[in-house]
Amino acid sequence: MAYALYRGTRLGLALQEALGELEEFEQISPSVKSAVLRKFDETITDKLENEVDTSLMVRADRLWSFRFCDSVWQLLLKNVEFLTVSGQSIVKVDGKVKIVACDARKLEDKR
Repeated sequence: MAYALYRGTRLGLALQEALGELEEFEQISPSVKSAVLRKFDETITDKLENEVDTSLMVRADRLWSFRFCDSVWQLLLKNVEFLTVSGQSIVKVDGKVKIVACDARKLEDKR
């Protein structure tokens, strides 16, 4: 089982919308929709873990709030700048940014 965290991304939302339409027109069943979303969760987690090797740094004017519960960190930052490891700015976001960080180990491995 993988985290359903990436369903809130643009790609995840588009997938849910498309599956919702297919379900609405009775072209797929609710169980197929659930299976596709589970596979999406597993695949996106696996791809990010195994094929993305880029690191970046996060610099913020203020840590607005933070929470740690069930091995999940939630950070709410204000005026955030994302930097490469060498310090080059990638993007600066004025306002609040929410970062959710989950345990990188697979859920099956933690049991």
